[in-house]
Amino acid sequence: MSEFALPDELEQLRGEAARFAGQQLAPAARAAERAGRWPEPALHVLEKFALRELDVPSELGGVDAGCLAKVVLLETLAGGDAGGLPAADQPGMAAGALAACPDRELARKVAAECLAGTAQLAFVAVDPEGPPPHGVAWAPGWPPPRFAFVSERDSLRLLELGARLEPVRALAFGASGGVAAPFAEARPLGEWRLPPHHGVGVRGRARLWCAAVAVGVAQAAFDATIAYASDRIVFGKPVAHHQGNAFELAVAATNLHGARLALRDAAASFDRGVADAGFWATQAWLSACEAAVSVTDLGVQLLGGHGFLVDHLAEKRFREARMLALLAGGRDLAEADLADTVLEVRDAFAGEGA
Repeated sequence: MSEFALPDELEQLRGEAARFAGQQLAPAARAAERAGRWPEPALHVLEKFALRELDVPSELGGVDAGCLAKVVLLETLAGGDAGGLPAADQPGMAAGALAACPDRELARKVAAECLAGTAQLAFVAVDPEGPPPHGVAWAPGWPPPRFAFVSERDSLRLLELGARLEPVRALAFGASGGVAAPFAEARPLGEWRLPPHHGVGVRGRARLWCAAVAVGVAQAAFDATIAYASDRIVFGKPVAHHQGNAFELAVAATNLHGARLALRDAAASFDRGVADAGFWATQAWLSACEAAVSVTDLGVQLLGGHGFLVDHLAEKRFREARMLALLAGGRDLAEADLADTVLEVRDAFAGEGA
């Protein structure tokens, strides 16, 4: 029989993070978006959760609690407000690249600055079929990004970014600010060829981060939509009780729950050292982003004109869901990674000889 419940220690972590997200992050979400950062008291609480260190290997200065613990924490915090997560969680999306970096001394140096909160580490996934990137198009603005990992197929590059950073408007995650950094002024620190299919693992870890935040955003959107649609009376009964709306809400709930299970299974596969963990993380990211975009869009539609106003968080969550679907190379690169590896992935339900 399969066991889907979280271990007791992770359930306790989830519960404490949920209280913090509901009491401190959610009420201040719009104020943080206007300010371009999360308030210092909230950041101090996140230090107690070891947000930055949780999934970073101990040899790099982290807690090494594993990917499952990290996605549970990210999902829960995002349910309150995801806006400041890209800035507050460093190395964040680039944790997998740090773990895979062959130069361990260099990796420790970069990790130390990220974990101390003095530098950002950007992550850029390159589609080999597309144009080469000219720089980091968007990175959190606090603290300023100093390094960037570039992942293309099974190669990995580490760059030290130049001092010239251009402020850019954050179309989502406004509480993280936003800057762009050109590669023309970057200094190469190292370039490595990884073993076959390890690049998918690096990008899969980045997508795992995005998937966790997407599930949290989607759950918050779903809960808010249910609450509104259950109270709002149209033609004599709640909006949620009209047949078409009820069917859509049921499908959204099913897809969201499935995305969460896929996310946690993919995270656990990294913790177990499964060779194809990056493949399953990419699949989980696709499911999570599809569920998040669908749920947040439904929330906007059922609120009607109110869904487009800043009086509600529906439009904010929709923007965040859409942006998460564009990170780590977007859908095109994710599907290309899956296509490159699908014939070599062993069926998890088949025997060892399959």
